[in-house]
Formats: sequence, structure tokens, C-alpha cells
Amino acid sequence: MGIRELAKVLKLSVSTVSRALNDSDEVSAETRERVRAAALEHGYAPSKSAASLRRGRLDIVGLMLPVRREEETYTLGIFMKLADGLQSVLSRHGMDLVMYSSESWDDEFARLRRIVDRRHVDGVILAGTRKHDERLDYVASRHFPFVALGRSESGGEHAWVDLDFEAAVTEGVERLVAQGHRRIALAIPGGDAMQAHIYLRAWKKAMKKHGLPVPEGFVQRNELSERGGYLATEALLKLDVPPDALMFQSDCMAIGAYRKLHETGRAPGRDLAISGGVLAGEVSEYLAPRLSGFTLDAYGLGQRLAQALLAQFPDIGDAYRAAREPVLWPLTLRERDDDTVTSEAVQR
Repeated sequence: MGIRELAKVLKLSVSTVSRALNDSDEVSAETRERVRAAALEHGYAPSKSAASLRRGRLDIVGLMLPVRREEETYTLGIFMKLADGLQSVLSRHGMDLVMYSSESWDDEFARLRRIVDRRHVDGVILAGTRKHDERLDYVASRHFPFVALGRSESGGEHAWVDLDFEAAVTEGVERLVAQGHRRIALAIPGGDAMQAHIYLRAWKKAMKKHGLPVPEGFVQRNELSERGGYLATEALLKLDVPPDALMFQSDCMAIGAYRKLHETGRAPGRDLAISGGVLAGEVSEYLAPRLSGFTLDAYGLGQRLAQALLAQFPDIGDAYRAAREPVLWPLTLRERDDDTVTSEAVQR
């Protein structure tokens, strides 16, 4: 049965039946329910491909997850909630979300080219941005709708949403300084990750503001994983004058620090203050002592990313005009006990 036959059975116009099947607010809830029931009874299903051709859209949005190795699981806690937020907005327009995961930069870039060139999706959200990011340059050159989760020096003027790392680092350093810490070290991801550049720049600025030195070896770069945090802590503890506080960009690295301190007979919150950075999940609540760090509304972040992307679609963009501007997404400090150290330990 086609839509015309269904409309004839219901004694409604074809346009009314079409709007009802697409959950349009122009049709009453009672009529929408009546049309859906009749469609189910008569085995009618609207042609998605035909509708897509009429609108020039597939009604599919792609989310490119950050490149990660098997041991780097920090993204899972945040990105699942973020995806839920994305879908909550997309579903209002009958659109779906697909996620792509890659184990290497080259693999992701090759997949992105296929997705864009073959028009597998209507737009993409690119996470894990780099300072120099060829992905952004590529999609921009193809005039393909995209939003970056993270800042970059690539891609020209484009839509982006990023975490407010500067505010978090400033608040983190001030908290440690207020507790009497003066030898504050930093552990960040290696490579060209833009978030690491931002974190380091903000940390140096905050240290300078408080007149604190940055000794050789106090900045450690390693993989964004528990192992990376373990190795960064190991290197810092070997210094002739080790730090009395250690800031991480992510909680996964801080978890590795807990293990290294345990192996050396030290304890977080007793011998070394730990600031966990972005708390990607609830694991930090089950450490002893519980891990301090910064939380975020990942669901709301997903919604904002979806709005920023839909703002680029001609037929619905006006409804999301306010989301076109780049925005820094707030991080909220969750104070715990691992970044406080006894006065005797600080004096050492």
C-alpha cells in the first residue's frame, strides 16, 4: 500500500498523512496516532530514501570519536552521555547518529574522506582536535557541514565547542597554592593534541601569576591512559627535588599515579597532592582517597554540538541560530581529599 491509498482509507489528504507520519506539530496528536495505527494495520512504511531525495538529506549525522589505543578507555564515560545528548536533538528532526572509532590518525582520516566524498552522512562532529588538524582543513575545503569538539588552528572559521580548560587550570592551581603547595607539576597527553597545548599554556600562566618556578622535568607528556599517568608519576618521583603536588589533565592518568605511589610506599593526599583534571566517569569516587577534579554536563554538551551542526542546514538552521557561535563549555570543580596534604608533607 502506498501513501495515497493510505490517505484514501483514512479520508485524509496525502499531505496530512505525510505530516502525521513525520510527527509534525501541524497535525494534532489524535490524528498522528490514528495515522500511525492505520499504517501499522495496513503494513505501510514511508520510503526513507524518497524523503531523503526530496530534502537532499540522508538524516544521518556522524560522530568521529577520538583516536585511541585499546588501553585508552577514558573517552567511553563522557562520549556515551554526549551521544545521548546529540541524539535527543537529532531525533526531533527524524535524524539518527552513527559513531566511528579508529585506532590511528591515518585510519580516521581515510575513513573521514570516504564518509564525506560518498556523502554517507549529512554532517560530522570531529573530536580529539589537534593544533594542526588536517581533518578540519579537509572538511572545510569540501564545504561539508561540521562541528569540532575542541579548538584548533586549522579549518579556518568554523563551528566549535570546547571545554574551558583555562578556567579549570586556573582554579586548580589556585586551590593548590591556597593549601601551601609551591612545587606543582603537570602531566598531559603527548603529541599535538590541542587540549594539551591549551592546558600547558594555562598552567604556565597560572604558575607565573603566583610567582612559582617551573623546574626542569616538571612537565611530563605521556599517553592519555592509566599507564601514561603511572609513567609520568614515576619520572617525577625520580627528580632530585620532586613536586609536592601533581596536576593531571584526565582522571585516567591520575589513576595510574595512585598505583605508582602505592608501589613506593606513598599515598595521595598524604605525600603528594593529586588534582585529577577532567573526571570522565565515576571511578574517581571509589578511589581512596577520592579524586578531586572537574565534572561536566556531557549530555548538554552533546545537545549543543547537535544544535551547532543543525544550524548549518538550510531548512532548519534558523531554529538554531544562537548555537552558531563557538563556545567554551564549563567545567565544575568537585573537591575531594586527594589534593590536600598535611603541613608536614608540604614543608618537605
